[in-house]
Amino acid sequence: MDDSAALDNALEIARDTAAVIRELERAALEALHGRNDVETYRFKLMEKCELLADLPEQVEQHLTHGGGAAGELLRGLKDFARKANQAMDLESVFYMSALLYPEDYQDGEPNDLERFLMRFQGRA
Repeated sequence: MDDSAALDNALEIARDTAAVIRELERAALEALHGRNDVETYRFKLMEKCELLADLPEQVEQHLTHGGGAAGELLRGLKDFARKANQAMDLESVFYMSALLYPEDYQDGEPNDLERFLMRFQGRA
C-alpha cells in the first residue's frame, strides 16, 4: 500500500471514531438530561475516552511510516489520547465531557478532534 492510501485509511478510521464519539456524547447527554441517569452518562463518557486513548494504536497499524502528514496525524492523535488517559485517571466526568471542546465552543461547530482531522483534507 502506498503512503497516500495508507494515510487515507488511517484518516477514515480516525473520522469514523470521531463520529462514534459524537454519538456517545449525544447518548451521554440524553441519559443525563433526559433520564437523569448519571451512571450511563459516566459510562458513555468513559467509552469516549477509551476510544480516544486507543485511536493512535488503531491508526498507526495502517500507516507505512511516521514521517510527513502521517507523523503529524499520529502525533496529534497521541496528544488527544494522552488527554483522554488523564481524564480517565482523574475519573473526572467534567474533564471527560469537556475533552475535545474549547471554552468558546458553540453547538454545531466541529470539536477539536474533527477540526484537527480537517487539516488533512487533500493531503493524502
